[in-house]
Amino acid sequence: MATLTTLTELQVIALSEARQEPSWLLERRLEAYKAFVDLEWPDNRVEEWRYTDPRRLDLTRPLVDGGDIAAQAPAQGVVISDLATAARTHEAVVRDALGSAVDLGRKFAAGNLAAFTEGLFVHVPAEVELDEPIRVTVEAAADGALLPRVLVVLGAHAKATVLLDHVGDADATVVEVVEAVLREGARLQLVTTQHWGPRVDHLGAHTGRVGANADYRHFEATLGGKTVYLTPDVELAEPGGNAELLGVYLTDDGRHVEHRSLIHHDASNTTSDSIYKGALQGDSFASWYGNIRIERHAKATASDETNRNLILGAGARASSIPFLEILCSDVVRCGHHSSVGQMDELQLFYLESRGIPREAAVRMLVFGFFKEVTDRVGVPAVADGVLAELSRAIEGSYP
Repeated sequence: MATLTTLTELQVIALSEARQEPSWLLERRLEAYKAFVDLEWPDNRVEEWRYTDPRRLDLTRPLVDGGDIAAQAPAQGVVISDLATAARTHEAVVRDALGSAVDLGRKFAAGNLAAFTEGLFVHVPAEVELDEPIRVTVEAAADGALLPRVLVVLGAHAKATVLLDHVGDADATVVEVVEAVLREGARLQLVTTQHWGPRVDHLGAHTGRVGANADYRHFEATLGGKTVYLTPDVELAEPGGNAELLGVYLTDDGRHVEHRSLIHHDASNTTSDSIYKGALQGDSFASWYGNIRIERHAKATASDETNRNLILGAGARASSIPFLEILCSDVVRCGHHSSVGQMDELQLFYLESRGIPREAAVRMLVFGFFKEVTDRVGVPAVADGVLAELSRAIEGSYP
């Protein structure tokens, strides 16, 4: 049975033929497979894997085929389909967008395109504005390796919210790619939540490609899983694009979480803002690496990134690395902020002196710590749900 480490070209062909995919998609898979085998397996001697040893991920699990993505869509001409079907019925859109946000320069991204076991296509046509969110669920329901791929395309001046939830507690390794492609003037809010059980390893590339005067907001809540390595990236490819990358994460005993983000300003008059906050408890580790790259030709750009980590347990460790690559002298602003610290005992003392029990005071401070991020999520039910989960998870965790 195929695994990521033993994948062959014949297995890729068989996988495509079983889905009756058109020849162009098979060619795209084979191109990705060639890149996959040409790239070295990463190890913790390279910068991208310095803080997360790839050996933590079980890559010997057999590929699990199908049944791991479900979605609900509103009307108004919105298309939701598996990728194999969409490659035939909406060839022009899929062919143009697939792989345009996440290239083949990374080993696992190339492997995903070569052998994704379940793909989902979401298309919101030009000028369509959705009032209700599109809900997508990725489930680790069976033991093995899952390679889900989600492609979201918004036409010119379309507006939508996509809620992507990850659930399940199998002995699973999830190697995922989520691509969001925004045409001119489009507005997308992509909300991804990880509710994995403690046996799931998750490696995900979540990338937005932002067109002219388009607006992309990505909110990520990482609340589960054993080893989670996520790359929330954005490519500001045309003038006037804007992006917000927002995230919260919570770790506890035995968990290892890394977020490694690239905000790429590749056009003039583009703006971006990134805020990630995490609370760490038990014997756990979290790493955040944020890179802002401004190309020489990307004039009049503005960008800022922030990472804050709150240590709630003696065994918890955090690493926060902001990074700037500014190749252009014509920049409106560009900054970064990061911190790793413990609960403010003076604030706790103040609340306790007002008659608030210590445990409740801790919850209030953590609640306020995350609220700066969750307040910027445009889906109140999601923000409230995330805060409630965080509040329950930290109960009794701080002495």
